[in-house]
Amino acid sequence: MNPIQIDVLIDDEFTGEVSAAELVRVATRTLEKELVSGPTHVTIGITDDATLQDLNRTHRGEDKVTDVLSFGSSDQASRGVVDPDPFPAGPGAPSTLGDVIISYPQAARQAAAVGHPVRRELALLTAHGVLHLIGFDHVSIEDERDMFARQDAALEDVLGAAPARKRV
Repeated sequence: MNPIQIDVLIDDEFTGEVSAAELVRVATRTLEKELVSGPTHVTIGITDDATLQDLNRTHRGEDKVTDVLSFGSSDQASRGVVDPDPFPAGPGAPSTLGDVIISYPQAARQAAAVGHPVRRELALLTAHGVLHLIGFDHVSIEDERDMFARQDAALEDVLGAAPARKRV
C-alpha cells in the first residue's frame, strides 16, 4: 500500500475545538484496517452547517444539513467503487481517495444527544466518511451492521472502548 497521507482543513471558528492529530490517527487506522488497494490520500474538512447543507443540496439533491459527506475522487480504485460525481485531481496533484467533509455544529448536537464528547463524534464521523470513500455503505441492515462494526473497531483502536451511551 502507498504511504498514507491525511490532510485536515478546519474552518477558523472551530480550530480550537478540533484535534487534527486525532482525526489523522482515526483516518489512518481506518485505511490501514480496511483499504485493499487504491489511493491513500484523504482530505478531511471541518466546517459549518451552511456549507454541509449547500454541498448536500448540490451533490445529493437534499436541501438539509447533514453530519458528514464523502466525495470520492475519479482515481478511486478500491472495492470497485465508481463515484457518480467525482472530484478529479489536478495536474501534478497526488492521487487521492477523496474528501470527507464534516459539520462541526451537527457533530456537537449529535454528541450531546447521545452523551459523548464532541471529539468522539468527530472521530466517528471521520471513520464513517473514510469507510464510504473505500466503498462501504449502509443501504441494507447487513451492510449497516458491517460498516458500523468496522467504524467502531477503528475508533476503539484509536480512542479506546466507547463509553456507555445515554438513553434518549
